[in-house]
Amino acid sequence: MSLHIRTALTGAVLALAAAGCAGEAAEPGTGGSGPTPAASSSAAHHGHGLREATGGEPPAVALEATKDPSAGWNVHLDVERYAFTPGRVGGRPRQGEGHAHLYVDGEKIARVYGPWHHVPASAVGQGEHTLSVRLSANDHSTWAVGGEPISDSTAITGGGPAGDAAAAPAPEADTTLEITLDDGAVSPEPGRVEAALGDRVRITVRSDTTETVHLHGYDIERSVAPGQPAVLEFTAETSGLFELEAHESGTLLTQIAVR
Repeated sequence: MSLHIRTALTGAVLALAAAGCAGEAAEPGTGGSGPTPAASSSAAHHGHGLREATGGEPPAVALEATKDPSAGWNVHLDVERYAFTPGRVGGRPRQGEGHAHLYVDGEKIARVYGPWHHVPASAVGQGEHTLSVRLSANDHSTWAVGGEPISDSTAITGGGPAGDAAAAPAPEADTTLEITLDDGAVSPEPGRVEAALGDRVRITVRSDTTETVHLHGYDIERSVAPGQPAVLEFTAETSGLFELEAHESGTLLTQIAVR
């Protein structure tokens, strides 16, 4: 066999081997193998593409929200055939696992990494609203069946007792901060904001692009767009150092130190 023919055959064998490996890459942290479930090519849902759940009966979720005696709501997610895997957030999707995204009237307010989550009163305006949840894969795509998200929703009433049109306004903030994200530059430059335990904190973020602003630790998310600032209001109930990040660009906006 000539050198030319032998080289061509060797290249073909290597190409076939590479193709096989690409289709059967093992999931990180597992001994198994198999193709990664493909995301739907249909329109994205709230910025997260739909991913069809395959291979047997799909996951399911039931959402229950009860008023917290202090403030806000305690949310319980009753899931079936599904496991919360916060340690794999941002990783490759695997069937039957991931985390959840929580929405108020279609706007994402938080990621949920377990069956329980507290929604602060500041996340819900006065009046009737729809609280909904969607199960997500590790890579933040939305699990779906037949092109429809695996989700559930319930009605909640913000701003005081139902029908109370004269509910008291939100308390004044003890700590306030305004941040601008313009052409990738953060103003003021990312630093550290001090807040005392029990303080009411209000952060306003303006951006020249559409972003999702996420306060880690408190798991508060808000959407920001040109002309539509994001306002994050919360009570500093947990001590520690928490990063405020613009998710799409991965830009650090500031750090909140609660002591």
